[in-house]
Amino acid sequence: MGTTLIYARVSTSEQNLEHQEENLWDYAVDDLGVGPETIDVLRDESTGTNTDRSGYREMMSRVREGEAESVVVRSVTRIGRNMRDIYDTVYEIVLDHEVGLYVKNDGLEIEPGADLSIGDRAHLNALGFAAEVEAKQIKERTIEGLRAAEAAGKWTTRPPYGFTTDEEGYLKPNENFNKAIRAIEAVEELDWSHRKTARHTGVPRRTIPNILEREDLYLNNQKA
Repeated sequence: MGTTLIYARVSTSEQNLEHQEENLWDYAVDDLGVGPETIDVLRDESTGTNTDRSGYREMMSRVREGEAESVVVRSVTRIGRNMRDIYDTVYEIVLDHEVGLYVKNDGLEIEPGADLSIGDRAHLNALGFAAEVEAKQIKERTIEGLRAAEAAGKWTTRPPYGFTTDEEGYLKPNENFNKAIRAIEAVEELDWSHRKTARHTGVPRRTIPNILEREDLYLNNQKA
């Protein structure tokens, strides 16, 4: 019997990688009848800006080299980021290399060497569509959260020119703040070009459009 690859991945610090591995192991052994001695566990843990996918790359490399009989994952979103990515990965695993694919939470089970049935393809279409909708909703919620934080006076990304942030994430003017104010006055009141404004205020020319877009932010902090 060939090797069964369990691939576990979490994308936030709140998710439990060990718990996911344990569930997939039990599923492979108890539900699929896989021998424990044939299982290899591969893992990826992405937190913050760390998005290393070495486990995924090893899984696909072993699939391509003919070292795997089956792949077991929690959901199709573990092996693809969007609908096209999911299709490409599933089709390569199942059709190109005739490796079995078992997706525990999504109920997709394809035996090694089996073709994708009409039912499997329909199921995969539905899963891919649902994954895209979920990804879009997560992105929208993230954007809304960032906007809400900014509206409350907090800054969740790199502070604008002329500001820094305190320990709680609130903006506070720094040594470049007055330069930004002078740049706004030069453009708005004196009608100077961005080039001339940059030369006389010391603000980088490419930064001036960003300052003008956030004019209210600077003026409100000047009053404060």
